[in-house]
Amino acid sequence: MLHETEGVQDLIELRCPLDGGKVRSGPDGHTCSSCDMRFPMVDAGGGKVPDLRCLNLPSQVTMKFEVPQVPAPFEITNQFGTATRAEFACPTREEMRRNYGTKLQKEVLYYISELMRDVGPDAHILDLGCANGGTARFLQDSGFKHVVAVDFLSSGAQLLADVHRLPFENATFDMIVTTATLEHFYNPFVAFVEMGRCLKDRGRLVASGSFWERWHGNSCFHMTPGGIDQLCLCAGLELYDMWSGWGFIPSVAGGALNLGRFRRLGYKCQSLFDALLSWKSGEEVAKLHRYRTSGSLGLYARKTNRAEKN
Repeated sequence: MLHETEGVQDLIELRCPLDGGKVRSGPDGHTCSSCDMRFPMVDAGGGKVPDLRCLNLPSQVTMKFEVPQVPAPFEITNQFGTATRAEFACPTREEMRRNYGTKLQKEVLYYISELMRDVGPDAHILDLGCANGGTARFLQDSGFKHVVAVDFLSSGAQLLADVHRLPFENATFDMIVTTATLEHFYNPFVAFVEMGRCLKDRGRLVASGSFWERWHGNSCFHMTPGGIDQLCLCAGLELYDMWSGWGFIPSVAGGALNLGRFRRLGYKCQSLFDALLSWKSGEEVAKLHRYRTSGSLGLYARKTNRAEKN
């Protein structure tokens, strides 16, 4: 089970998403100590949770972009694959689905295990876009003591928030995990800057989003390797790894052909295609093909240490 909602502020300090003031908790909701904005408790489908989305209160965001900003060459993908190649014990996707209702990829599990090794159980982790809360439960079962589950609207969330103005202090988290979410950010540059703000120096971002996957729900921007590189650069994040998600065969079968019920067969066909391409043309060619045609892309980045830059 996740921590109770009333314990969220025992884990991290909340701030007002409108003016950055400290947020006080009360029996009927939360209040900003600076602007007196009140954040009510709402029913998200799994009980009452604090609502810090400020849905009817728009705010202005100013960002600086360096022009020209040349995207990294596509060959940047050649340096990636650390987690994909890693051999370590971890649950299978089927086990994750069965036990937690989530489908975390091997690469995500690799960087979570690396965080436990480097930082330990006291690491502060944000599960952003938590859906049913399965990832947060897995993190807690893995031994992490400070896990916060947030979503825009989901029964698995401990509080509701908008990634474009997160209600957390600067440098709060050691890791942000946000999977199958990037395509839903209506302004990914603002969202990445916000996530970067909330990470500690050398903090870690593990994320994934759609590439070839069909448009679905309210998805806005699908990701490419060059686009991911630009988002990280803008947010003060250094991109260390990237991986391809489910391939073009299940993507086309599930999307264009509406054959979602045959997804497992699609995965098997994709594995066979990848193996044949590797055998015929070599692993590097097969890897490049996966990046170019993947249904989704994942990334691992770390916040640039200001002291190292100065």
